[in-house]
Order: sequence, then C-alpha cells, then structure tokens
Amino acid sequence: MQIAGNRHPAIVRMPWERSMRNGDSENKSVSSSLHVLRNVSISELVYQQVHEKILSGELFPGEHMNENRLAAALGVSRASVREALRQLEKDSLVEITKNRGPFVRDMPPEEAWELYDIRASLEALAAELAAKRRTDEDLHLLAKCLENMDRSIEDGDEAGIFQYAVEFHRIVAAMSGSQNLVDMLKGVWGRLVLFRSKFSRLHLGDPGSTEEKRILAAIQAGDAEAASALMRAHIIGGKEGLMKHAKEHEAKAERKAAAGGRKQP
Repeated sequence: MQIAGNRHPAIVRMPWERSMRNGDSENKSVSSSLHVLRNVSISELVYQQVHEKILSGELFPGEHMNENRLAAALGVSRASVREALRQLEKDSLVEITKNRGPFVRDMPPEEAWELYDIRASLEALAAELAAKRRTDEDLHLLAKCLENMDRSIEDGDEAGIFQYAVEFHRIVAAMSGSQNLVDMLKGVWGRLVLFRSKFSRLHLGDPGSTEEKRILAAIQAGDAEAASALMRAHIIGGKEGLMKHAKEHEAKAERKAAAGGRKQP
C-alpha cells in the first residue's frame, strides 16, 4: 500500500521488492529490473529479491540456499548472489557455514520473545508519534486498511487477514515521521517473520480487528498516551498468543517423536 505524503519515511516495497506471489514477477530476472533504479547495485537488487522471498515464506527456516540456482533464477552472477547473502547474514536472516553453505536462519524461541518485547516498545512509540502527527489522509488509509481486514475476516481469507494486519502496522510506523524508527522496525519485523513462518499465518491474539480499531480511534482523537498503551498491549497479546501456539506445536512434535520411538523393535 502506498503511504501518501512526502513527509513519510520510506517503508513501502519498491518495484523490485514485489512479492513473488503476484505471479507476474515469477519469471522476472533481477537484471530486468535495472531500469527501475539505475544507481542500485546488482547485489542490492538480489538482496531485495531474496529478502522478499524469505519474508513471504517462499524460502522457509532451515532451507538451504543454492547459489547457482539463485543466480540462474534471478539472472545474475554467483558473485552478486554471494554478496547479497552476506548482507542477509548481517541482518540475521541467513546463516552461512563452512560445511552447509548458506541457509535461511531458524530462530530460537527465546530470541523471538525478546524481539517481540523490543517491537512492542518501538511500535508503542510509533503509535504515540502517529497520534501527534496524524493527517486526514493518514487516517483514511488506516480506516481503509481495517475495512479490508474485516472483509478478509468475513471471507475466511487467512492470507488477507495477515496481509492487512501487517499493512496496518506499516502505515502507523510511516505516520510516525521517523525514518530511524521505521528502519529499526523493519529489521525487527523481518527477523520475527523467520519465527512466525514456522506456524500458520493466524492473526494471533485478537480474533478480529477490534484492537486495531481501538488504536485507530486513539490516533484519530490525538490521544498519544492511549494509542501507545493500546499498541503495546496489542503486540504483547500477539506475543502471548504465539507463545501458546509454539508450546502446543512443540508438545505435539514431542508426542509424535515419542510415539515413533515406541514403534521401533
């Protein structure tokens, strides 16, 4: 979703970042995107493409990343792929080992819970600033986003619910007017996707858009304190829902492993 107004920090996806789910990008090489922005290096374009594949779940935690296949798929050299993977390693999205090579990082739960706490503080600040710097155009974007989320809920469209939940948080962050804050949040969001992608894309915590609507109402009213508190509670609620889901998932895996062990002669 485009965030209106030049005062907003850059947070939306650029043309070469479009999700591979859109179909028309399926066979599009990175080199064919060079006309979009000439002063961006090939390795940066590769970085954006692979980054999007990770965030969209096309590449999942623990998956090996073959440099030759990536280079062929994106229409670039192995050197450009290697440089992009090194940058992704710095972002804690990829691990590169001597024996296994590069693979998508599998985040431990303890790190995810810490990142959720960091996210809660950053997004609480974003909501506070958004309430202070709101415009009618911003508020329209937020309201429209929640309308789309409600429609997805009615249709049982899990992917749509996830999409508009993410969109809501991106818009609030952009409304803060702080590029530094946006950049920090983008890093946290990206790393948390590694953990969440192990599970379904359920909108954990609030089953509808009730919490988001309360946040929107506080921002509309210019109540920075309430907007901050509601956003923090919303993020922590999501964390607690995911913790419960993760524990159930782990217990189920342990029961399955134990049952498999008992079947051995």
